[in-house]
Amino acid sequence: MKSGYHGWKRTAANWPNRIHWRIDAYPFVGVNLALLIIFMIVPGVTPRHSSGPELPRSRYASAMPRAAREDAQIVGVLRDGAIYYRNTKVNADDLRERIRESVRNGADRKIYIRADARVVYGDIERVLDEIRKTGVQNICFLAEKVSP
Repeated sequence: MKSGYHGWKRTAANWPNRIHWRIDAYPFVGVNLALLIIFMIVPGVTPRHSSGPELPRSRYASAMPRAAREDAQIVGVLRDGAIYYRNTKVNADDLRERIRESVRNGADRKIYIRADARVVYGDIERVLDEIRKTGVQNICFLAEKVSP
């Protein structure tokens, strides 16, 4: 073997028009590590609740705007299928007339539905159908934040 022989010179001499390349792994790993660190730090800087202020956890009524608390039309549905309109138990058929009567008397045309987490969806669907038959379009669902 000659002194000063490096294998790549002889190989390059055999293929003079071909470009030889390779990916250098150290810069590739360095850039990926930097990106990993940046993306691990950035989520800690952003706010946790970006959807708005946290609602109080104690009562449903305190989550509503103050003007809506006095004459709010709240329809509650329990897991046994019982329907309550403004703290009085009503049938699904009577609910439509109660809502129409309160709207005629000047109540807000917004209805809040408060339902138990274990309610069968069919009961809520029946209540929604009765509310839609009255012509009220603004329907809101009240939700309470569950503590972990």
